[in-house]
Amino acid sequence: LTDALGIESTVLSFMKLRASYAEVGGTAGAYSLNGTYGAAQPYDGNPSLGYTSTIPPLGLKPQRKQSKEAGIEMRFFNNRLALDAAFYRENTKNQIMNIAVSRTSGFSNQTINAGNLQNQGIELQLLATAIQKKDFNWDITVNWSTNENKVVELYGDMKYLYLYDASWGAYVYAIPGEEYGTLWGYAIVREKATPVYYDKEKTQLSHIEYSGRPLVGTNGRYIRSGARTDLGNIYPDWFGGVNNAFNYKDLTFSFLVDFRKGGLIHSVTNMFGKYTGILEETAATNANGKNIRDPLSEGGGILIDGAVYGKVLSDGTIQFIDAAGANVTTPVENTTYSDANAWAYGFYGKNELTTYDGSFVKLREVAVGYSFNKIEFLRKAGIKNLNLALVGRNLWIIHKNIPNLDPEVSNSAGNTSVGAENNAIPSTRSYGFNIKLDF
Repeated sequence: LTDALGIESTVLSFMKLRASYAEVGGTAGAYSLNGTYGAAQPYDGNPSLGYTSTIPPLGLKPQRKQSKEAGIEMRFFNNRLALDAAFYRENTKNQIMNIAVSRTSGFSNQTINAGNLQNQGIELQLLATAIQKKDFNWDITVNWSTNENKVVELYGDMKYLYLYDASWGAYVYAIPGEEYGTLWGYAIVREKATPVYYDKEKTQLSHIEYSGRPLVGTNGRYIRSGARTDLGNIYPDWFGGVNNAFNYKDLTFSFLVDFRKGGLIHSVTNMFGKYTGILEETAATNANGKNIRDPLSEGGGILIDGAVYGKVLSDGTIQFIDAAGANVTTPVENTTYSDANAWAYGFYGKNELTTYDGSFVKLREVAVGYSFNKIEFLRKAGIKNLNLALVGRNLWIIHKNIPNLDPEVSNSAGNTSVGAENNAIPSTRSYGFNIKLDF
């Protein structure tokens, strides 16, 4: 744009606008359009064939993805400051997928065209040269991005689409009108119970949404919801990173800090770690100065702070009670210590208790290097420059909200286990070195 308009400025060095539109088609997998037979185990020495369990589609249409993107690139002060911004939107329509059908049909799935999945977001990159001297440079690169993956519609009057199992009662769904990847599981009951309906007429109950302080029974323990409820979304609100690079003569030093905001993680490691008593917090000291594993008669046990006594009535509403179990109109704060073993056992199946915010700040990488370009025997060998660098990755989790785990151990390359941590092995730091030769 600066060239087209003939802009010459010491402030604005360069500006470019860009835009694009694309459509891409998609097809079903091999042998999806017709029913096929597959070989099974021989029966009584005779060959055995099995017919597909998926109903072959009729009139299946190609999947279509429409993509739009617009962006701007600007540089200032003789390229010492640069900004690159992009906005994109993708709509995937007529998605080819399998849905469950009644097994009385003789099949378990049917291949259909369904839905409209909208993926949109913003990507920003800022580059700055903070210091530029003869022998010293300090360059800063900042990246930030946010993405919203919204389910615009599903097939027909489908209320939700099952995506995958997040383990031990927690599931991940796609729900029309919501972001893709909603985690559903058993919650702990709280003092306010709000029914959520599928329809505006409020005739089709979806789930109960709990808010406020947790409820405990007269035993001082959490109460589990009677059905699964919406726990939140597994995908983060945004990502980012800041890289600082320093150059002093032939010496280089850089470090990269990554951060992520949001995205739920359902942790099986924490659930069973508390259930079985192998985590440190299951042997903590309570307000009485006693180990929570000590008998209640000796001052042990655990008190769930901030909870109130209550129970759930048959119509799903909340009834407040006191420590003796008598009905009251005003919430009474919990003062009952629970046996540690029973408290830990209560983590089993209460998915909310071991579902955590996946936000983190990490020191992702540190690198130190030196260039050798004035060594005579290297020059004689035809090597103009030899660069040696030491590199360390995943060195420090500066901040996280999930205990006992690296927040990234639940991530995978696919989309069938995001937000589902299931007995993951610990993450590792790595150290290495690079050698680069210029001839």
